[in-house]
Amino acid sequence: MTDLPDAETRCLLRVKPACPLYTQKRTFGLATSGCASISFVIWEQPLLDDFKAFRNLEREGWSDPGRASRYIGLFASASDQAIGSLLDAVNVKPELKVLDLCCGQGNVSEALVSHGCDVVGIDFSPAMLAFAHARVPKAEFIRGDAQDLPFEDEEFDIVVSNLGVCHVPDQPRALSEARRVLRRGGRFAMTVWCGPDLSPSFEIVYSAIKDHGSSSVSAPPGPDFHQFAKRETSEKLLREAGFHNIDLTMVDCVWDLDSPEGLSEIYERATVRAAMVLASQPEENLIAIRRAMAEAVQRRFAHEDRWRVPVPAALVRATT
Repeated sequence: MTDLPDAETRCLLRVKPACPLYTQKRTFGLATSGCASISFVIWEQPLLDDFKAFRNLEREGWSDPGRASRYIGLFASASDQAIGSLLDAVNVKPELKVLDLCCGQGNVSEALVSHGCDVVGIDFSPAMLAFAHARVPKAEFIRGDAQDLPFEDEEFDIVVSNLGVCHVPDQPRALSEARRVLRRGGRFAMTVWCGPDLSPSFEIVYSAIKDHGSSSVSAPPGPDFHQFAKRETSEKLLREAGFHNIDLTMVDCVWDLDSPEGLSEIYERATVRAAMVLASQPEENLIAIRRAMAEAVQRRFAHEDRWRVPVPAALVRATT
C-alpha cells in the first residue's frame, strides 16, 4: 500500500522476503531492504484483498484476553515510554475533545484524562477494551473500526494513536477517517515502531528468523509494519489523507530485561504476527532462533545485571 495510489487499477511488484515478518513493497522495479531477497510476485487484484488473512489474524489474536494481558505485562513497558512525546506533539489542554485511535488497553487515554481532556477511545479488541474500561473509567470506550469511524465529521479537536495504526489493514483509509473527524485546525499525531534499519530489537528478531527459521513458515501478507517510520512514505500518505504541516521525529524507547532470553519471550508471548511465525517453527528451528536472539542481546546490550534493548519509535504529527 505504500506506493499504490490506485489499488483498483494498478499492479504491484512485491519483494518476497526471506524473513516472513518484514515485507517491502514497490510498484516499480525491485528494491531489497533488511532481510529481503530478490524473488518477486505480481499482484493483479486490489492489494487489500490479500490482507484479509492479516485482518483476521490481528483481530483474533488481540481478542484473546491472555494475549492482551501478556502484551500489557511484557511489551507495553516500551510503548508507554512514547506517550509523553505523543501528547506533547498535539499540545493537549484541558477540555479538548480527543480521540484515542486504536486505544488498546487505555494507557494513552489515561494520560489524556489526567490532562483534563474529554476522551473517547476506540479499538477492535474487546479484550483490550476491557482493560481500558477498568483502567480509565472517566473515558468513553467504543468497540469499532479505525477504517470506518462511527463519528460525525469534525467531532474532535485532536486525534492520537500510539503504535496502533500498524495493526490496521487499510492504513490510508484509517488516516482519511482520522482527518474526517478532526475539526478545522485540529491536530493529529501517531507513533509507529521503527524498522530493523533503526531498531536493534526488530533487527535481532528479523535476522534470527531469517537465519534460522524454516522456509515453510510465513505470515499472512500485510501492510508494511514500519512504513510510517519512513519520512517520505509518511509524508506522502498523510498528504493524500488531507493533512498539512507534517513532521517526523524519533522517540527513544527501550526494553529493560532481566535476562537475555527476555526479548524472545516478548515476541513469542506478547505479539500476534511474530508469535504466530515463531510458534509455527519446527522445534529445532525455534531453539536456534531463541539462541541467536539471546546471544545478540547478551553481546550487545548488557548493562550491569540487566539488558537494555532499544526499540525506537517514530512520531508523526500533522494538522488539518
